[in-house]
Amino acid sequence: MARSREGMPTARFYQLAGSSLETALAALLAKILEQNGRACVLARDALHLRQLDELLWRHPPQRFLPHGPWDGPDPERQPVLLALEPDDRNGATILLLTGPRPVVEAARFDMVVDFVTGREDHLVGARSRYRDYRNQGCLMEYWVQSANGRWTRQDKKEG
Repeated sequence: MARSREGMPTARFYQLAGSSLETALAALLAKILEQNGRACVLARDALHLRQLDELLWRHPPQRFLPHGPWDGPDPERQPVLLALEPDDRNGATILLLTGPRPVVEAARFDMVVDFVTGREDHLVGARSRYRDYRNQGCLMEYWVQSANGRWTRQDKKEG
């Protein structure tokens, strides 16, 4: 387990509006790395994992985001590990999901990041995952992106 702090893990939802998942993911990973953090990015499938690998080689253009796939050489040395299952062998304390998939063991990480689009069918799934994380004892956060890309924390009042 790669937890770096005691207490309950945080489940943080980001509802996208002003940027793509890939842009938001790259920006968030840059911030995590600036703080010397380690992360695991959970890809939807093997093809998506390869696409994320390519994305992180070129985005953001002004900065390299060091990363590697879970089945590549020395995965434990990668600051950002790209994986198909939640994996903390690189010391990841943050798990970032790129698809609508619940995490059964959120407590393995300090934080689980779940991206959501504003589409109604995506919101329905996000509400279910939100309840699941809350039932696992996670501290809940919900952030909404404006059209200009700024993030605002929202208090969720749904059950």
